[in-house]
Amino acid sequence: MPDPPARVQFNSTINPRFNPKINPKVNAAINPKFNAWLDPKRNFQISPHSHRSLNPLAAEHLSPRSNVLLNPKENPKLSGLRRWSTESNLLGYVIKTPNKAVLLVFDPAFEWTAFAVDNKHEGFNLFDLAGEWTGYILKNAAGSLNEFDLDGEWVAFIM
Repeated sequence: MPDPPARVQFNSTINPRFNPKINPKVNAAINPKFNAWLDPKRNFQISPHSHRSLNPLAAEHLSPRSNVLLNPKENPKLSGLRRWSTESNLLGYVIKTPNKAVLLVFDPAFEWTAFAVDNKHEGFNLFDLAGEWTGYILKNAAGSLNEFDLDGEWVAFIM
């Protein structure tokens, strides 16, 4: 897995502050506050609460607690993406599941901390392990992903 590009906080293909097309504070089409299709509270088709098959808390085959193939502590051959802070510090890892609509998020010690569900519009909604919606993930212009909190603040990037 590659390290993040140097000076990512100034890279307009990744940093939404320099690129309005990938900035949910400027582009309402990609902001779940303004686009109901992206909001799992208003669009039940993308809600893991409505579709248990998208919820690793309910679907054992998607849970790293019950499926060792998805647990990086148990499966050292498992590969995934790295999750970085906006200052390029390692925050953890993102693992794809057999269901392409679900991603698992781990901290640097490989503890499962969150999961993401496809919003069907080139992004994902992020949920904590209590099932609460905490943020969202959008594609950026570099071909990787940006993570935002529910207020649209850029908090991480994934590559």
